[in-house]
Amino acid sequence: MNDKAEKVYGEAFFSLCSEENPNGLMDTLSELSELSKIFSENPEFIKLMGTPTVSVEEKLALCGDIIKAGNVSKLTGNLLCLLCEKNRMGCFSGIEKTFRSLCNDKFKLAEITVTTSAPLSEKLRQKIVDKMSEVLGKKVTVIEKVDEKLIGGVVIDYESRRYDGSVKSRLDALKGELSSVI
Repeated sequence: MNDKAEKVYGEAFFSLCSEENPNGLMDTLSELSELSKIFSENPEFIKLMGTPTVSVEEKLALCGDIIKAGNVSKLTGNLLCLLCEKNRMGCFSGIEKTFRSLCNDKFKLAEITVTTSAPLSEKLRQKIVDKMSEVLGKKVTVIEKVDEKLIGGVVIDYESRRYDGSVKSRLDALKGELSSVI
């Protein structure tokens, strides 16, 4: 929605959580991730929270229901209420991403996305984790994706970097070389 607002809210919330509950940062991140997943699966909720015809009191009541049902911490609950009052609920996923990035930096964690043509074996997953931990100097967690179009090989995405060792990219490069010659 608004990248700057998402970043400002995410950084402020991280700073508050670091002061109020420094040992609970990863728990707070888990709460934010779960809520972000629920909100992305229910986009009509975010749309409803941005509707001007629904009063702030009604929106806060809905947030209260989420807080109770989700067993959400006081800090995360306060964030939801603040976003509701400021009509910024649409920024939630960006706030969660900013918070995640700050946690990853603080705890020297790296989340990589590994895309392969077939599910990874445990041995290959561990080999990738070990190598990427060495390259990045951080503890690595893997988000695995399968894309049969890759044919073979692996594509690793980390932040804005991509390590592409897929057969598809090699074939595309060969196709480009051949087309420039012919």
